[in-house]
Amino acid sequence: MTSTSPNINRWRAFALLAVSYFMTVVDFTIVNVALPTIGRDLHFSETSLQWVVTAYAITFAGFLLLGGRAADLLGRRRMLMLGLALFTAASLACGLATADAFLIGSRAVQGLGAALMVPAAMSVVMNLFEEGAERNKALGIWGGLAAAGATVGLIAGGLLTRYAGWQYIFYLNIPIGAAALALAPRLVPDSRPATVRHRSDALGAVAGTGGLVLLVDAIAEAPQHGWGATRTIALLAGSAVLLVAFAAIENRAQEPLLPLSIFRLRTLAGANIAGLLSGGSFFGFIFIGTLYMQQVLHYSSLESGIAWLATSLSSIGLAGLSQRLVTRRGPKAVLAIGMTLIGAGVVWASQVPVAATSWPTSPARC
Repeated sequence: MTSTSPNINRWRAFALLAVSYFMTVVDFTIVNVALPTIGRDLHFSETSLQWVVTAYAITFAGFLLLGGRAADLLGRRRMLMLGLALFTAASLACGLATADAFLIGSRAVQGLGAALMVPAAMSVVMNLFEEGAERNKALGIWGGLAAAGATVGLIAGGLLTRYAGWQYIFYLNIPIGAAALALAPRLVPDSRPATVRHRSDALGAVAGTGGLVLLVDAIAEAPQHGWGATRTIALLAGSAVLLVAFAAIENRAQEPLLPLSIFRLRTLAGANIAGLLSGGSFFGFIFIGTLYMQQVLHYSSLESGIAWLATSLSSIGLAGLSQRLVTRRGPKAVLAIGMTLIGAGVVWASQVPVAATSWPTSPARC
């Protein structure tokens, strides 16, 4: 189905896809401010509490490529709905959890649902809008949601934890996911590439997904076990072997999961590097900043969430400006400005003094 079809209200479809995507981004951070409360209620050990966040991140990152390939093979709307169903059901399971292992497992399933949902949704967005001002506008909003979702999650997590209970940070997804599932068949066009591929590249999927899972696991656990620990080195080595094998498989496969030739396109390669660096710095900044607020400045969960409000508002407000700049000046200039601002902000925040001050006048609001 193309973007010129008169039977599709593109912006209504985009709104549903954007809400679904926003929900997955919010879940990266919404649990951060609730972690101390969750730990007390479910009797987490200090070493296992981080897995409430890490389990989601690992399965999301590890299965993202496989989710994109499945959308190509089985249909984008079908995979979008399957991802929504998994994500919503896992959210209910998270809210009902009474043991640490059950919550961690449910978070992992949430990440899998997100990994199936997000590439399908992004593919539909690219298919709905032709290249030009409308697509730039849609992608500007999409990027704004990615940035704002992280901080909105922190605010919502603080409010819900204080006034309703940590379970409601997961229950919040249920009505949203159910509504999206009900509306998707009506609003979202079912599409797949014109030439349907019949080979799934299962070997490449296993190698690529396994390599990413081991890499994320190694990085997430290294602060606990040490970068020189046998476990960390073994995981990093295993990840390297699998990722090299993945590259070799993709280079020889007739229908590769990830055609390596696309990285010869300088614009695409540059955009991917920029996305990796900006995402890593931004989400890392939020994670460390939240710990700083609660463990050093002794903010409550609500105060920590509200302290991120400036970040959220600026992300939402500048999304519209960025899409207009992309249309007028091109993506390279906007990427350069954005990366410079992110770098400057992180450097500035690194100068915040350790000494605790009263909320809300603390320099942690930088």
